[in-house]
Amino acid sequence: MKKLNNIEKLIWEKSVFADLPRTPEVDDAWMRLEQRIAIADTEPDRGQNQAAPFPLVPILGWQPRLSNIVSLALAALVCLPIVYHLLTTESVLTRYGSIETVLLNDGSSVTLNSSSKLTYKTDFNSDHRNVTLSGEAFFDVQPGLVPFVIHTDYGEVKVLGTTFNVHARPDRFEVGVNTGMVLVSNQTKSIILTRGQRIDVEPSETHFGSAIESYHDYPDWIHNKLVCEQTPLREVCDEIERIFDISFTFTDPSLADVTVTGVLDASDLNSVLSTISLLTQHEFKFDGETCTIL
Repeated sequence: MKKLNNIEKLIWEKSVFADLPRTPEVDDAWMRLEQRIAIADTEPDRGQNQAAPFPLVPILGWQPRLSNIVSLALAALVCLPIVYHLLTTESVLTRYGSIETVLLNDGSSVTLNSSSKLTYKTDFNSDHRNVTLSGEAFFDVQPGLVPFVIHTDYGEVKVLGTTFNVHARPDRFEVGVNTGMVLVSNQTKSIILTRGQRIDVEPSETHFGSAIESYHDYPDWIHNKLVCEQTPLREVCDEIERIFDISFTFTDPSLADVTVTGVLDASDLNSVLSTISLLTQHEFKFDGETCTIL
């Protein structure tokens, strides 16, 4: 509040209001003057902040509702693409220890190895032949005018009509052709594979290298076999885990790097473990669902 100084007060007290019909008491007049000054100091500038023409309470009452509407609208914008994808996409997932064959609308068939996933659009047909693979699958593609394309995290495979295998897991990317011809490509290179050829590369590699000759009964898992060619024991055990839904542990971590060469009968777990023990010269202990390499 603004206060009058002593001089201003003295002027007020000594002033003579001869023209006023009644002279107020000095103290009362002084108090009223101070109140008016206080009101003038605290009153907002009407030129800058005009009073609201409408009551504020009803407007403020709508703010939470408006906020909810905006939140719901934003959530819908985020969710709509996800919902659309779910409604227009088919997915087939195989778990550990299971193999499943999928028949597509163009007559092609896809046999999924264990722990694999195949995704394709609900409108998949002879005019639109695109699928996405995570894991491993054997493809029997019917001939058609439109290429059949398999998308993976490590490369793309394009064919017109052929039989071939695609392995797309974090450990390696492999494509092998049984009949016909396929085009394999990534962001930096493309390679054509014909019957009896395959490539086998690390997922981190940017080039495919040269095609190599595939082995008899390729791919092995279709025939309940595991063909090992200087394959690290860890990779062999990973494949056995997927086939039989068990887990492996190593008493010595260095055992995981021991290489295995030979053909394993993957139709029976005991037979597989016995063969691994023979090839690696290491015994194993099986306890429930865990196998320990000693």
